[in-house]
Amino acid sequence: MIFDPQALLLIQFICLLIGTSAIAWGLIAHPLNIASKASIRLSLANLCVLLGVILNTQRGEGSSYLFWFVSDISLLLGFMLLRRGTQYLFRLHNSTKFDTIALIITTAIMLSAPPNASSEHFLAAVFSSTAALFFIMLTKDNFFAIKRDVGSRIAMVMVTPLLAMAGIFIIRVFIALFLPEQSNTFLSLNTREAIPVLWFYVFLILLINIVMIGNAITRLVSKIRLLADRDQLTGLWNRRAMRKMLTHIHQRWLRDHVPYSVILLDLDHFKAINDRYGHAVGDVALQTAATLFASKLRANDVLSRHGGEEFLVLLPATNAQEALAVAEKLHRILRENPISWQKHSISLTASLGYATIYPECEPEKLLIQADQAMYRAKLAGRDRICQAG
Repeated sequence: MIFDPQALLLIQFICLLIGTSAIAWGLIAHPLNIASKASIRLSLANLCVLLGVILNTQRGEGSSYLFWFVSDISLLLGFMLLRRGTQYLFRLHNSTKFDTIALIITTAIMLSAPPNASSEHFLAAVFSSTAALFFIMLTKDNFFAIKRDVGSRIAMVMVTPLLAMAGIFIIRVFIALFLPEQSNTFLSLNTREAIPVLWFYVFLILLINIVMIGNAITRLVSKIRLLADRDQLTGLWNRRAMRKMLTHIHQRWLRDHVPYSVILLDLDHFKAINDRYGHAVGDVALQTAATLFASKLRANDVLSRHGGEEFLVLLPATNAQEALAVAEKLHRILRENPISWQKHSISLTASLGYATIYPECEPEKLLIQADQAMYRAKLAGRDRICQAG
């Protein structure tokens, strides 16, 4: 294949960018160990694309499955891994089965044509159709994943390079089928006419990897934020997160006068469990209580570890009578499910205090009243429920 000198220089630059991206993702995976499963797949994606581009530049007039067939499949495999890396990064639904079927169908169709220049337009149309499909699906995956953290507008801006790449492949399909005279610009890489498109490829490759790195950072920040709001032992919301949610619910009360309630629970004789059986059993008791309580709450109720052996339940849109019903469920399920430890059955009970918001009451005051009600339950003999008042 004879190359225009400037086109060759741009292709070499593209290969350098892709190779550098592959190394960078490899370093992110190890030793930095940031989203390692996703980063490894993104590194492999860049390596597959690099191999595909290099093989593509070796095409000539003669038949060659390596340069005409393997090169396109390598590129498509790279796009497939790019999507899989995104799914690992954001823990999205695994599309490997769908993507593999699309790749197998594409392979079968491409193998039906001779691997040489006489089939260039047919092969380009088949390859570009599958590539466009992969980038459309990749755009969808990224948009809905990023949207959760940054909102729709920023997410749309961030996926624009992916959408642009899908658009390029759709244009290539149209040109290959209906405008073969434009092939020097959009289908071939070695001509002077292809230089503007090659520059666009450089721009998009840079942007796509920047988007992927941005995704990794977004995911990392999201995990850090989540860890900052979660209790390490039980996985429940911690006191800091609960205070923010309580403030939000109180604002709704002030605006719409929708009542809410809180329940404070304290595991009875928890120190005795730790002293007799050890802290490992105490941890199991806390984890068991958290799981049992969560099983009896509604989707919009909020359960948190308030500190030590205390739990706090925030009940939106719940009056005093309804709060008592919830407290009774929590009280009962804990009593009915003792934990087993080395042939010992360890009973768990809790003292509960609950309070419901009323005019001119602030969140802090409500928590104090619930705490006082819980303290009265303990003084009255533990394993019971008291209402604030």
